[in-house]
Amino acid sequence: MKIELADYCIRCGICEDLYPDLFQRNYEEHCMDVLYDEIPEALRERAVQAAKDCAVAAIKIVEQEG
Repeated sequence: MKIELADYCIRCGICEDLYPDLFQRNYEEHCMDVLYDEIPEALRERAVQAAKDCAVAAIKIVEQEG
C-alpha cells in the first residue's frame, strides 16, 4: 500500500497534525511529504483513516499488485 497526494492538496496540515507518523510538512518545496514509500502493515489503518480525514480528499490510497 502506498499513499499519494493529489496536486490539489492545499497543504492545510491536517494530515500532519493528526498523523505525524505518516506525513511531514516540507517547507523548502512547499508541500506535504509522505514519510514512507510503502506503508508498514502497522500503519495501514491509520493511512486509510488519513485519506478519509483529508479536508479536500487529496490523500489517495494505492494498493499495489503482487
